[in-house]
Amino acid sequence: MTAGLVLAFAGSRANITRTLLSCAGIVVGVGSLIAVVTAGHVGERYAVAYSEINFGRAATFQVDLGGVPSDLEAFESDLRRAGARSVSMTTWVNGLFLRSGTETVPEPGITLVDAELGEIRTLEMTRGRWFTEGDQRSLAPVLVVNESLAEVLEGDARLQIGADRWVDARVVGVLADSGMDPGWHSAYLLRSPAGEAILPEPEPGTMSSYSVLVDPADADPDAYLERLGSASWRWGLPETDPEWGPPVSAWRADQADDFTQIIDYLSLGLLGIAAITLTTGLLGVLNVGLVTVRERRRELATYRALGASSFTLFVAVVTEAVVVSVVAGAIALALCYLLAGVGDVFAAPHLPSDVSILVPPEAVLVGLGSAAFVGLLAGVIPAWRALRASVVAGLRE
Repeated sequence: MTAGLVLAFAGSRANITRTLLSCAGIVVGVGSLIAVVTAGHVGERYAVAYSEINFGRAATFQVDLGGVPSDLEAFESDLRRAGARSVSMTTWVNGLFLRSGTETVPEPGITLVDAELGEIRTLEMTRGRWFTEGDQRSLAPVLVVNESLAEVLEGDARLQIGADRWVDARVVGVLADSGMDPGWHSAYLLRSPAGEAILPEPEPGTMSSYSVLVDPADADPDAYLERLGSASWRWGLPETDPEWGPPVSAWRADQADDFTQIIDYLSLGLLGIAAITLTTGLLGVLNVGLVTVRERRRELATYRALGASSFTLFVAVVTEAVVVSVVAGAIALALCYLLAGVGDVFAAPHLPSDVSILVPPEAVLVGLGSAAFVGLLAGVIPAWRALRASVVAGLRE
């Protein structure tokens, strides 16, 4: 066994050019496999982060309530009794305006929320903080604005909010712009006594929305809605037109599973392409191995004549192919690490804070494992032919 390994490394060093040519196809194929696994890993993490930022963590429902119940406290209590771990109102408010200094903010999108929204969504704060329970005692309405609105607000100018009268407001934080912002200039208004005091009177048929986080093991919106609806008599909802459907609806808001499924399908297709490329590299190593055995017939016959066993020569030929493939896999891995690092530098400003472009451990295992397996397959046939060669014929060459 040891003698076979020594012969294999000696053969690789003696044929540097042939070894490098054999590496080329494997480098491309293994590099493609590592790149696909890395892209799938990064894509999956990005899908989860994007879903948690824009829609909510896993098992987040949106519950829409048609009409204004006479007992809103009973409704919100039943949201929790039906299985919610965290509940936050997420209702878009129509008729509220913002003013910075003397300039009115054009078309602001204002959403009435609770502090618990921070437990339901991953909030990318760029400055300041999210709401806390202490903000409930604020005498002024408390806001968190997105970056686009923060750029519009004048530096030290007084911010005011109102429908029919202006009231001084307080901004405690700035959120990164999100695809779920209700407008280009968006603000989240904390549902507090000071915040509710400035709300315009709701119009008939106004819909209220809630973000509800439930246990992932019980993430069936229909079952949740059935449990919730069993207590609807407590809420005092006004009569609704049957044509508009039930007054309460619930649906799954988080979309990480859908995004991940799409990425998985794309990854399968790319893995197929990478496998074809790797197979091409295998054929290249196999071809070079056959040529090597033919050129080294005299050398191999001499080893046989000097007492080398058939197993030793078999190990030598196979190991040489494996060494070539593993070296190519290591080169491909190094290139992938380099490209991932460069890509992360350029992509970091556009990715969520907890997502980075890194080669995951499973990509390393897939890359080096496939390289070794390809080398093993490519070395078996040349090794078999080397064993069948006549020692006498080889010595006469």
